[in-house]
Amino acid sequence: MKRLKQWMILPTTLAMLLANAGLLHSQTVQRLAPGFNALELQGTSVQGNNCQVGNVQPQYTITLEQDFGSLKFSVQSPGQSALIIEPLNPAGEPVASARQCVLASAPGQTVEAPGYWEEGTYRIYIVDSAGGQSYTLLIRQ
Repeated sequence: MKRLKQWMILPTTLAMLLANAGLLHSQTVQRLAPGFNALELQGTSVQGNNCQVGNVQPQYTITLEQDFGSLKFSVQSPGQSALIIEPLNPAGEPVASARQCVLASAPGQTVEAPGYWEEGTYRIYIVDSAGGQSYTLLIRQ
């Protein structure tokens, strides 16, 4: 009986670790409305070739409750990063024609995507050719 309990602990612990690892790679920041406090989010880039990420989960999914006349996404990283912002249609599918990608021209350069942003949901990817680079994503008005 004692051995059976020990074997039950291992799968449960493994399942919890895998679930937590998934949360670390895809974070969600919901319902940003005008007047929100600036957000500073940190993470690790995924490997990508310029503006291509392949089949990976976004680091963040952001829902804007209203149109923003002025909103800025900034990425600071020691690597040569790209910031990809992909809007989703009401059905939750990517709108490829409205996808934005901003590339750093040199390692360590801050990447920014300022402008007018419409109400809706957006996937955010931070990529670089090596992957595994630490970054800070700032979202502010």
